[in-house]
Amino acid sequence: MSYKHHKSKNTLFKPQDRYFVNNLGWWFYTVDKISGPYKTKGDCVDACRFYIQRRDGILP
Repeated sequence: MSYKHHKSKNTLFKPQDRYFVNNLGWWFYTVDKISGPYKTKGDCVDACRFYIQRRDGILP
Protein backbone atom coordinates (compact mmCIF):
# COMPACT_ATOMS: atom_id res chain seq x y z
CA MET A 1 0.00 0.00 0.00
CA SER A 2 1.39 3.38 -0.90
CA TYR A 3 0.71 6.65 0.80
CA LYS A 4 0.78 10.05 -0.80
CA HIS A 5 2.47 12.80 1.14
CA HIS A 6 0.40 15.95 1.09
CA LYS A 7 2.37 19.11 1.48
CA SER A 8 0.61 21.90 3.32
CA LYS A 9 -0.30 24.92 1.23
CA ASN A 10 2.12 27.22 3.00
CA THR A 11 4.97 25.45 4.77
CA LEU A 12 6.86 28.72 5.18
CA PHE A 13 4.46 30.18 7.69
CA LYS A 14 2.34 28.47 10.34
CA PRO A 15 0.80 31.30 12.36
CA GLN A 16 -0.89 29.14 14.98
CA ASP A 17 2.51 27.89 16.16
CA ARG A 18 4.41 31.15 16.48
CA TYR A 19 2.84 33.58 18.93
CA PHE A 20 2.35 34.22 22.59
CA VAL A 21 1.26 37.22 24.62
CA ASN A 22 2.26 38.36 28.09
CA ASN A 23 2.06 41.55 30.14
CA LEU A 24 4.65 43.21 27.86
CA GLY A 25 2.88 42.52 24.55
CA TRP A 26 2.86 40.06 21.66
CA TRP A 27 5.94 37.93 20.83
CA PHE A 28 6.79 35.62 17.95
CA TYR A 29 9.19 32.73 17.93
CA THR A 30 10.81 30.57 15.31
CA VAL A 31 13.37 27.79 15.63
CA ASP A 32 16.14 30.39 15.62
CA LYS A 33 14.69 33.61 17.04
CA ILE A 34 12.33 35.10 19.60
CA SER A 35 11.30 38.71 19.04
CA GLY A 36 9.00 41.20 20.68
CA PRO A 37 7.16 42.74 22.32
CA TYR A 38 4.74 44.17 19.76
CA LYS A 39 1.66 46.23 20.67
CA THR A 40 -0.81 44.20 18.59
CA LYS A 41 -1.00 40.68 17.24
CA GLY A 42 -1.15 42.12 13.71
CA ASP A 43 2.18 43.90 14.21
CA CYS A 44 3.66 40.69 15.57
CA VAL A 45 2.36 38.62 12.63
CA ASP A 46 3.80 41.11 10.13
CA ALA A 47 7.18 41.14 11.87
CA CYS A 48 7.27 37.35 11.95
CA ARG A 49 6.42 37.06 8.24
CA PHE A 50 9.03 39.65 7.36
CA TYR A 51 11.68 37.87 9.45
CA ILE A 52 10.94 34.45 7.92
CA GLN A 53 10.94 35.79 4.36
CA ARG A 54 14.26 37.60 4.88
CA ARG A 55 15.80 34.58 6.61
CA ASP A 56 14.75 32.25 3.79
CA GLY A 57 15.99 34.61 1.06
CA ILE A 58 12.60 35.52 -0.37
CA LEU A 59 13.15 39.21 0.41
CA PRO A 60 16.50 40.97 -0.04
